[in-house]
Amino acid sequence: MFRNASKSLTTSSEVYEYALSLLDRREHGEKELVQKLKRRCLSAELIRELLNEERYARRVFESWRSRKVYGRLHLQAELLKKQVGEAYIPVILAMLSEEEEAQRVRAAYRQIAGRRDKKYDATTEKGVAALARYFSARGFGPSMIRAGLALAKEDAMSRFQE
Repeated sequence: MFRNASKSLTTSSEVYEYALSLLDRREHGEKELVQKLKRRCLSAELIRELLNEERYARRVFESWRSRKVYGRLHLQAELLKKQVGEAYIPVILAMLSEEEEAQRVRAAYRQIAGRRDKKYDATTEKGVAALARYFSARGFGPSMIRAGLALAKEDAMSRFQE
């Protein structure tokens, strides 16, 4: 841990050590980390030297990607919440292919279908509405919600024929 909290940071190694102590506690977006570093360091150049926003944005994306039942809009909200620079958000969103998002909507449906909750019955109007809200709450856009609903209806029809 970085010691002597009141001491001003004047060298790149001091700034680096302090930044590591902040990041050791938790991840920070660039804006938040810069704010904290500016409180202790007067040299903006020393701070800029340490930061790599693109790497942070990719790390947020990989962390988000490990949660398999969320869509593009959820990813966008996560990037904004983590204060990823606006220039990197379209780049990261482009990394999520339509096919991968389709796989995610299928995974989200499998998760809800496994519950066998009548609330999500695709043969009723209320069930379809509940499924649409479920997909929407997980950050899927209109086209993916339609795909998820089609999957649910197909699944309901196959169960009905059995």
